[in-house]
Amino acid sequence: MLNNGNLLSVAKHINEQFVLSGVDRYSSETGICKADFIAIEPTDFDGDIYAIDGSNIVVCDWSVVHLNRIRAGYVTYNGRNWQRTVITHDDVFWADPRDYAEHFDHYLKGFFGLNGITFKESDLDRLSSYFRELQEYVALSDAINEAQPGDLILYDGAFDIFEPLRDVLKQILRSAEEKRVDLIGISKSSSLSWGNKISLPFVKHTSFVGSQLMPNVPWYLSLQNKNVDCGPGKWDGETFVVRFDGQSSHAFRVDVPSYISDRISAIMGKLAAYSCSAECLGYPHALFRVHRDIRITKDEGHFLQLKLMNLLGEMGVKESKIMMLMEDYHDVLEMRHGDMEA
Repeated sequence: MLNNGNLLSVAKHINEQFVLSGVDRYSSETGICKADFIAIEPTDFDGDIYAIDGSNIVVCDWSVVHLNRIRAGYVTYNGRNWQRTVITHDDVFWADPRDYAEHFDHYLKGFFGLNGITFKESDLDRLSSYFRELQEYVALSDAINEAQPGDLILYDGAFDIFEPLRDVLKQILRSAEEKRVDLIGISKSSSLSWGNKISLPFVKHTSFVGSQLMPNVPWYLSLQNKNVDCGPGKWDGETFVVRFDGQSSHAFRVDVPSYISDRISAIMGKLAAYSCSAECLGYPHALFRVHRDIRITKDEGHFLQLKLMNLLGEMGVKESKIMMLMEDYHDVLEMRHGDMEA
């Protein structure tokens, strides 16, 4: 039975610790004051905008291995006008902890000239996530190749990543610098935290504080030399929190490579100019579009599972064995629960 006392305790804890009523505690513990919030002047520009994203859905789960569908690609905009959507990968991925090397090596060697990868045991349960990230980097590399100097390239995610794919990201940042394009990482969610005694959600609280100190204007905030847990810090760049539109209640983590550190204000102005769509106020519209175009729906995953079952049936596998392989016993229990209620 649900313990209402425990739930009440959690509610009190959220109210006392997570709900900010002012900015004093935030400022004293993070070292961030009003002067750290830099106003952004939205600025149109003549170049193209590229936005990269990926999607991953489990088709079948056998605990020891998974079958996933993974899709990655990018969209291109000129100003506020969509130009095209490019799918760079859309296929199934067999996530087997004992048989993954060939899948990764094909892309690591073919696209980035790297000599394969070996995952630690603690990473093996994230094989599908790593493969999706790798496909996003392939799409990102393709977008950089297509872009012209001065174009803006937006990656859906952070650049301060864990070890397995760091070498790939280093090559991508290097190629972006050589091509003289502006590459930015923008995260829809963030684990940045602050707090001397407990971990508090930094981006959400910064959004609130920024709204109090800089109302109705877009702004950006550098985390350099601030009392904020920024993660591993194993990349060559700087992390910001940014509100792209003054009327939006959302701010985002934004990663900026060091090679464009001398034009941060100008880049923020470009991003703000293209983050005022009514469909996604305060979020770059190109990233909104690529998310919608690339995402894999549950219906697509279910259809792929049915297609796999049909293929097995055509190969002579009996229906009973197919069902044994495909069914999740949680679903069996739910169906039997429904029978009992009927």
